[in-house]
Amino acid sequence: MALARSGFSPWQGAHALRVVLSGTATANITETGDFDTALDGVISVWLSICVGADFTLNDGDAVIVFALQSAGPTNEVVFGIDRSGSAYRFFAGETGATRTQVFTRSNSRWVQIELTCNIDAGGGANDGTIDFYIDGGQVGAQITGLTQAAIAQAQLGAISGTAAGDAGTFLIGGIIADDLRIFPRERFPLETVWVTRDMTAWLGPVTLDAVSLTGTSTDATLTILDADVFESGFTSVSREPVVYVRNVTASDQAPGFNVPVKLTKGAYVQLTGTNPQAWVSIKSPSGAVRSHAHYVQAGRSRGGIT
Repeated sequence: MALARSGFSPWQGAHALRVVLSGTATANITETGDFDTALDGVISVWLSICVGADFTLNDGDAVIVFALQSAGPTNEVVFGIDRSGSAYRFFAGETGATRTQVFTRSNSRWVQIELTCNIDAGGGANDGTIDFYIDGGQVGAQITGLTQAAIAQAQLGAISGTAAGDAGTFLIGGIIADDLRIFPRERFPLETVWVTRDMTAWLGPVTLDAVSLTGTSTDATLTILDADVFESGFTSVSREPVVYVRNVTASDQAPGFNVPVKLTKGAYVQLTGTNPQAWVSIKSPSGAVRSHAHYVQAGRSRGGIT
């Protein structure tokens, strides 16, 4: 658990995107398809972020963490972190800080960010808007009167604005985009997790109580491994599944029949097929990790869950 050694924990599961500033250096992940939004289109983007206690910017610096970009690329919507005097702030706007919110740097505090964007209709309308939310609460008034082009890609990381002397860590726990508001999510779900992608549903010893799967064709499959850290190159040869479910009727819901099943390290869920989604439940009480302190303790203990 590399994060635990530095006093960090993931938002959920066993992984997070870690960005460590080093002066002027930049780095980002680019998605060229899934965030595309036409003129007068609406897109909401949710992400979770933890800005570490070691994170340091020079006064006046502003680092863009997320950007919706038109062809060029040109920033049309941005979210980032800046420093004003001694205050560190989250900001959002078209190309820079229009709305800001002061926050406290902490290795244990995760914040949920949401940007709901109505892209400019074009033709001189100049009517693009951004609503900026932190943990579900709106930051200031709606940002209005934006002149934007259609969105062709998104970037996430330390995109721009880094300067000599900037240092320290921030984590991104996940990112979701939709054409509707997404709203805050539960960091530590109780007994049931809704799964729409490969993920660590729980860390720690748990007993699976129920599993169900659906997909819009006849090829959806769900595999659950007893694992705390997923290594894609080795699951097929070194780990056998503890649960395997397949739907044979399109849009039907297929239950898992070999539960309850005890897992010692965690539940790593894999999905394949056409529009698969699953619901996985555990018995309560359980030994699942449900707090920052538990994450760090478990991660530092022999490098894994105990």
